[in-house]
Amino acid sequence: MANCCDMKEGDVFVCEKCGLELSVKKPCTCDADAPDKCCTVPLQCCGQEMTKK
Repeated sequence: MANCCDMKEGDVFVCEKCGLELSVKKPCTCDADAPDKCCTVPLQCCGQEMTKK
């Protein structure tokens, strides 16, 4: 699952269905160790989660 707190600068995420690719230019400032301060919605495209390339 690709959540913003796991994304690092330079990472590329791809949709396995349509081939869309997204590149991380600036990482999120969420705190993965503090669930109440972290985004919980996964990165999705075409109704499915995007995967790290």
